[in-house]
Amino acid sequence: GYRQVESFGPNEEYSSDDEEFYVTLDLGTVEPTLLPSSSTYRLVGLDTPTPFLQLSGSFFRGRHDTLLGSELLFTEGKNDSERHTRALTHVGVTERRIRFKEVQLRPK
Repeated sequence: GYRQVESFGPNEEYSSDDEEFYVTLDLGTVEPTLLPSSSTYRLVGLDTPTPFLQLSGSFFRGRHDTLLGSELLFTEGKNDSERHTRALTHVGVTERRIRFKEVQLRPK
């Protein structure tokens, strides 16, 4: 069983056998207002060949791709010393991407 968590507590025990890796999601060309208007999402079957993503009322089917190079991943934060600049912090590197295409789901 899986459960969604917002963050991990400081006393969580982690196994050293687990491997952590990052995956980027490519939604292609979608309605420009779809992402900002979606406060929640569902990502099902991330470890399967065809994962599914739901954003609001839109459904996407994905496929895993291995990149030829690497993508560097950063988080963005505010720079306290200068008000109009933002600081970037390196988070990780990935060679994996899931490309999604919008689909229409029909009942069987």
